Amino acid sequence: MNDHKADAQACLFTIYPVLRRAMYEAFDKQTTKVTRTQQIILITMSDMATLSMSQLARKIDTSNEQATRAVTQLVNLGYIDRFQNEQNHRIVNIRLTEKAMQLLNIINSTAEEILADRYGQNGYSDIKKHLGALAASFGN
Repeated sequence: MNDHKADAQACLFTIYPVLRRAMYEAFDKQTTKVTRTQQIILITMSDMATLSMSQLARKIDTSNEQATRAVTQLVNLGYIDRFQNEQNHRIVNIRLTEKAMQLLNIINSTAEEILADRYGQNGYSDIKKHLGALAASFGN
């Protein structure tokens, strides 16, 4: 591994727990409580237009059964829509609702506030700078 990639990886391992903790704290401040698995699903889905249930289970590294249970609860809360795949009606696809997107916007803002409170505005700016460098290093 070249030095640039090694530095990026070391930065990722340092910053990931900090960001994860801020996101979890932001979710915990909300009145609607969702489980950690449901939080991971919402965050994972925020980058995807649609996913099949089996794709979601693979992405979050869980069983199809656990993913289905968590998604069913998110459907009941109005955060996820389920629909049949147009090419293969045996496949169930899911997507976030507008309500979920609004929640995720609140979560992101709250997490930013938590990070700014914890590390100060300069520290938070440094975190954002490191995230930009990480995204560039990994091609995103």
